[in-house]
Amino acid sequence: MHRERLISTLNQIRALADESLRELGQADRVRAKTRPPRLKDPASPKTLPAWILKLRDEGQFKQPKTAREAHAKLQSYFPCDLNRVEVALLRLQKRKQLRKASKVVGDKKQVAYVW
Repeated sequence: MHRERLISTLNQIRALADESLRELGQADRVRAKTRPPRLKDPASPKTLPAWILKLRDEGQFKQPKTAREAHAKLQSYFPCDLNRVEVALLRLQKRKQLRKASKVVGDKKQVAYVW
């Protein structure tokens, strides 16, 4: 009698687990179907250097900009760390796509980039 009751309880647990797994599978499929499609703008840049060059082409680097200023401007388009912006600006300068200049911020002279 005790063994039959144990088997019955285990069968109920199995039925509940199977039903839960089925519902989870359906929920995943429903969630995948209701997700809005991502709109891809073919004109928008995909990399950090491409975003910086886009800002350059828009005239943002007519006046010298420090890495911190460029980072602040990029945050709404391409959120990333300040260090990544600094390295990207340096690499663009080495490829002669930006020029290096200096700018006084506070009492200190800092490296800035201009085009």
